[in-house]
Amino acid sequence: MKTNRVLLATIAFFSTATKFGAFGQEDACLESAPLTVYESEMMSPQNMDFDMENNMFIAHDGWYNDVPVHYYKFRMYTPSTYPGLIAPGGSAADVPIQKVYMVTSTGGFDGVIGKPILEYHTADGNVYSDFMEIQFVTAPTDYMDDDFKSVQDVMESGAEILPSGIILNLPVVPTGATLQDPEMKGTEKAPIAPVATWYKCVEVWTYVFEVTTQDAADYFQSTRTGSDPNDPAYAIYVKPFYANAEGVVAIPLIHVNQFTHGVTAGINGGGPSPAGMKNIINLDRPDAAYSPLWLILWMNDLPINYNADEASNFNVMLKEDNGFSIFTSPMYVNCPDIGKVDLAAVNADLVPADSFQTGIDTTMESNWIIGSHQSMIMQADVAISIQADDGTEIGTTSTNMMGAYEFELMTTDIPMGTNEISVVANDLTIRTVTVMEKAMDAEEEVASDEDESSDEDESSASHVITTSSFTALVALFVMSDLIPIF
Repeated sequence: MKTNRVLLATIAFFSTATKFGAFGQEDACLESAPLTVYESEMMSPQNMDFDMENNMFIAHDGWYNDVPVHYYKFRMYTPSTYPGLIAPGGSAADVPIQKVYMVTSTGGFDGVIGKPILEYHTADGNVYSDFMEIQFVTAPTDYMDDDFKSVQDVMESGAEILPSGIILNLPVVPTGATLQDPEMKGTEKAPIAPVATWYKCVEVWTYVFEVTTQDAADYFQSTRTGSDPNDPAYAIYVKPFYANAEGVVAIPLIHVNQFTHGVTAGINGGGPSPAGMKNIINLDRPDAAYSPLWLILWMNDLPINYNADEASNFNVMLKEDNGFSIFTSPMYVNCPDIGKVDLAAVNADLVPADSFQTGIDTTMESNWIIGSHQSMIMQADVAISIQADDGTEIGTTSTNMMGAYEFELMTTDIPMGTNEISVVANDLTIRTVTVMEKAMDAEEEVASDEDESSDEDESSASHVITTSSFTALVALFVMSDLIPIF
């Protein structure tokens, strides 16, 4: 997967919409499995990080409370992918739950016969969900494996259907798709086998991750194919509180992948873009409140001169006093964590929380202003104007494909007397940054010295400074020249 493909895809985020689907429409048997959203010819944030060449889901790098974590990215639930359902002002309760039918002779997992049967596919639009409630179907007396291959078969049989309340994280994936090993990377595959299911009489692949009951985890245990099927790095986690038949609970994700300053792709990049910074979560699989559904907290502002990985936990990055500013977006994404978590592998690039720069330091040759804005999420080529406090434009740039700007402001470009820098986009001031008083350059200092020398030849009567006046001037000098104004 090439970086330019990843970045070029993102502009479609707010312009891409998927069709509505509903049970009962074209419910006859299909001849072949429909394409998934990951295989669409139209590039979008949904499929930009899917490795089509190798038919593989990438194990992205991120941070979990200052230690490395990995995750896969499946269905996105956003205003563009679920129009009319997911919207600003909504909640995770708006993320749909669909049904998966399992025929059983006992009413439970111990009597399951044949493959699960899906209610919807990603091709059905915003009625589809990765999160599915198991419906146990009482098997007819003479039932054979896979006699039922569609929901229509189940309904027409008149068989008893028992809602279980058990929720599976069971994303539909392209046939033959694999999962990247989070440790080995490359084209190495994680030791997880797919779950073959039926959808309108054709076989469709899925993978199972978090479930809400132990018996569900036990039933799907055979999908963990490693030497230790209970390896916590790849285990099916039982999370009783992350979902029920009414909806899914979301946990927050701080999204900084739109920024690239200090990132070397393939070395310290994150995902979905390998050229961007690593995103951050504060809950993982061992935590009771963990959920694979993540609410995106979009980072609007980073501290001045911020470099990748200098912060990697919520305690630091949710404090505006540290120079960070976030926007709670109406965007959710299914990102089950995968791989081991080594609590001893603490981020080596952390800097003290009180060291982040919140203003322009004119004693430096230049300062990097890095940010985004909720009005520009996933919008490329938005013109950005850097202005002095009198409205003078002192620099220009534009947003990248994810709607972020990164601008190096040279100190020599800042007019004398400037107290504040504004970042303007679409005629809206999206950020203001305080400037410490600009020091005089060498020529200005020489001119000042000459003026002082000339002044000494003038009448002493006109230069008498009382003790109180001298004290006041010293105090002013200290305040203005030695104390940075941030």
